[in-house]
Amino acid sequence: MSYPRFGAALLVAGLALSGLATVGATPAAAATLPFGTVRAVVSQSTPDAQPKKSFSTFCNPGERVTGGGAFTVGGVHAVITEMQPIQNLTARDSFRVTAEADQFGIAGNWSFQVFAFCATPPASAAIEIVKHVNPARTGGTDQAFAPCPAGKLLIGTGGKIDNAGGQMDLGMFPNSSGTLATGSAAFAKPDADGYSGAYTVTGYSVCAKPNSLLDDFKQQRVSFLSPAGTTSQKQVPAACPSGSALSGLAGATVLPGTHLQQIRPNSAGRPANLATFGAQATIVPSEAWQMDTTMFCVR
Repeated sequence: MSYPRFGAALLVAGLALSGLATVGATPAAAATLPFGTVRAVVSQSTPDAQPKKSFSTFCNPGERVTGGGAFTVGGVHAVITEMQPIQNLTARDSFRVTAEADQFGIAGNWSFQVFAFCATPPASAAIEIVKHVNPARTGGTDQAFAPCPAGKLLIGTGGKIDNAGGQMDLGMFPNSSGTLATGSAAFAKPDADGYSGAYTVTGYSVCAKPNSLLDDFKQQRVSFLSPAGTTSQKQVPAACPSGSALSGLAGATVLPGTHLQQIRPNSAGRPANLATFGAQATIVPSEAWQMDTTMFCVR
């Protein structure tokens, strides 16, 4: 089956979702989320042969989830279809990941790791999760944009694809290539032989108000290109600035037949300032292909 070709222009076009809105913040000496109050937490799903599974990592009571990540261990046919930050003010915040086998299936038992970034914020940070659900659509690609409220900036992302049976893969990216963003989009694209069924995309943005507009939050976004014939990428972007820690991650691949396999911090149980992004191809790509990565750093 033939499939539509997508290049870097598709992802770049997604950045036109929304320009940076004016963000007001009162300068203050204290950081919004001082180093040590944001930590990376990890847990692993039970290995089994189920074709679709969901698993969550939980923050401690009183902590707020700011983002998360995933690392699939199931081969090239394990596709991430959900990375969702969940705020629960009466219990515990969490980050949920769903991964599914594509139409070729996964032989034997498989599993994945779920990472959550958990923070102990002051009330002034007013961390919230903005959700946007697109109407169901058939075929093609889709992106669900979730803008932060006025006065807040993006510190983490998430997304979900429903009803695609592992044949659409998930990516997330911010609405800016600069150092600050005011929203993000969840991005769904088909696998190498296309997908003609109906599916739904949901985007999640984790938003917070900084004390110091130019100092407290920064995003580091970089795209990596692999040559034709390369079936995997593994990249570690530059670390967050000194004194800051990861609060969230975003990433996507552009070429159908490629998808994220890992988007995760390099440490857990403590603050993290490095991340690893990995992607793989279900078929040998006949052209160069791109992986877009973003790290959100807070202090």
